Amino acid sequence: MKASERYLLGAFLGILLLGGAVVLWDLYRDRMALLREEYNRLELDYAEVEALLEDRDRWVRRGEWLDHTQPAFTNGEEIDNAIFEDAEAAEAAGVQTAEVQLIPRVTTPQYIQAGVTLKAEGTVESIFRWLHDLQTPETFRVVRGFKAEPHPDEDERIQCQFALLRWYANPDDHPAPAKAPAPAPPATETAAR
Repeated sequence: MKASERYLLGAFLGILLLGGAVVLWDLYRDRMALLREEYNRLELDYAEVEALLEDRDRWVRRGEWLDHTQPAFTNGEEIDNAIFEDAEAAEAAGVQTAEVQLIPRVTTPQYIQAGVTLKAEGTVESIFRWLHDLQTPETFRVVRGFKAEPHPDEDERIQCQFALLRWYANPDDHPAPAKAPAPAPPATETAAR
């Protein structure tokens, strides 16, 4: 082999080694970037797990309160009558209700939802006081789709439409409730953090 051929062979091997080093360095950088992303994701997951573990006792207490306080689903007719009574109890609060219609029940693993749609009429104060009294945590009632408009004839009154729902414990997944409702879980724990 001549000197010029050895020189060309050495140059070729040098270029080949340099090209291989560049390709390997590029692969290394890409792999390190992926590993950094995965490490950051795992750190975030770990922080979330720690936060959840710190809140575990609070959520266990809330779950126990829910199991002991949420009314049990007995039978459809009894539940439907109760939700109608809730809607018609407005008369005592100075609110007139009309067009009360039963909504089909919704069953989930966590609860059974019964409800009615209705129209209510009264003063702003009487309607909102009635709705406030209906929706205490211990009653598991909620108002959805609330729409209000002024009464066409009386300025101090309003007309509103909404769905009044109540959530019952699914008897397949929850123990029987206690006789007396437990006090609501403290809401100030989350505000202090």
